[in-house]
Amino acid sequence: MAGLFRNRSGFLTLAGAGLAGLAIVGFATPGDAATTLLDAVLADVNGAIITASDATIARGLGLFGFQPAEQPIRADDVSRLVDAWLVDAEAARLQIALSAAELEDAWRSVAGRVGGVDALRRWADRAGLAEAWVRKLVEADLRGRRFIGIRFRAFVFVPEEDVLKELGPGPHSLEARAQAIDALREEGVRRELAVWLADARGRAVIRTTGEEGTGLPLLFPLPAPVGAAGPR
Repeated sequence: MAGLFRNRSGFLTLAGAGLAGLAIVGFATPGDAATTLLDAVLADVNGAIITASDATIARGLGLFGFQPAEQPIRADDVSRLVDAWLVDAEAARLQIALSAAELEDAWRSVAGRVGGVDALRRWADRAGLAEAWVRKLVEADLRGRRFIGIRFRAFVFVPEEDVLKELGPGPHSLEARAQAIDALREEGVRRELAVWLADARGRAVIRTTGEEGTGLPLLFPLPAPVGAAGPR
């Protein structure tokens, strides 16, 4: 993902030699060919820049474990994105490949959260976002989840005594047992991933600007989720 945030089609990011607090992003919109948007730089992870627009897209589309919410961007949001960048970089290093069909399925799945591909494209157009940029974030989300599955979930062993403890006394259905195993497995994945991320952070060069401070407003309105009445 390191190159992704330096080649945003339709955007020009001016971060300077160091880690600047604001990047000037220019794009053209219908009826306004010279709109200028101030995009806050939130962090630099081994040279990959994370901005407020990245956080807003992730929040709006439910990527990298985010939930759609209008609340301002805060430090824990930046931390989550830093983790996502580290995971994606490792997935790329391991050459975890995604097929064109898988990427298209992921794109349509994400679009389904906001009313379909046409609705997603209308939102991106209103926000001045290049579709290729949004697709890259969707791809990074899928690749990261694939890495976690291969690197951690596939190797988590759930002991029988832990299952019995989770279920408690008395008879239990096969469905309840399967749910208990799944919950314990996901707990193990989160634990192992946290250990890996702590080590990855220790080896990475990470700089944050503190621009989120006590809460940085989202850069543009989020897309309306399925079932919502009109744009938010």
